[in-house]
Amino acid sequence: MEHFSIPRVFLGIFIGLFLLASFGATVVFYGVKEAEVRAAEMSPAVLRFKPVQLAGEPSPSQSDLNQALEAFNIRIPKNVKGPFFSSKLEDRGLTIRKGVMSDAIVYVGADAFSSWALLGSTLAHEIEVHCRQNFLAIHFQNISGFDGTGYAEREAYGYELAHAERFGLTTYERDLISSTMMYFYPKRQNQFVQKLEPIRFWLDRLAASNFGKVLL
Repeated sequence: MEHFSIPRVFLGIFIGLFLLASFGATVVFYGVKEAEVRAAEMSPAVLRFKPVQLAGEPSPSQSDLNQALEAFNIRIPKNVKGPFFSSKLEDRGLTIRKGVMSDAIVYVGADAFSSWALLGSTLAHEIEVHCRQNFLAIHFQNISGFDGTGYAEREAYGYELAHAERFGLTTYERDLISSTMMYFYPKRQNQFVQKLEPIRFWLDRLAASNFGKVLL
C-alpha cells in the first residue's frame, strides 16, 4: 500500500487552500459588484425625496413604524415579511432569512424610536439594503474566511450616512451610526492582508485540529 509523504500532504493542503482562496476572492468580487449596483440604483442623486416633517417623537409601536414607512416612502419588496416592531430586540433592527430561498423577515427594536429620523434610517438600513443583499454570497464569504458580514453591514451603515439628509439625521445621530460601524465592523486597510485572510483562517483551523498537531 502506498503511503503519502508529508510533503505531498502539504502540497494537497496548499492547492486546496489556493482554490478556496480563489473561490472566496471571486465571491467577494461578485458581492462588491452587487453592492456597487445597489449603490448606483439607490443613491440620493438618483432618487428624489420630498422633505419629511413629523411632529414630536415616535412611540415604540407598530403604528408609528408604519407611519415612518409611509412618510419616508420606503417600499417593501414582495419577498419581505414585516417590518415588525419587537420590544425584545436589543438592536435597532434585524433582518433574517430562515433559508436561502425564504423570504426576508425584518424586525425593528425600541432603540430605533428615539427620533423619526433614526427610525426612518433604520428601516432603510434593513429594507432598502439588507433585504436586497445576497445572503448566500455573504455566507460563502464568511465560511471562506472573508468578512462577508462586515461587508454587508458596512454597506448598510454607509447607506444610512449617505441618506442622512433624506431622514434629517442630526450630527449626533450621524456620529452614532458612524461610530457603531467603525467599532463593530472596522474596514481593513491592508488589502493584501485581507486577501490572505482565507488562507490564514484555514491554517488556524488545521493547526487546531488533531491532524494539524500530528503534522506539526
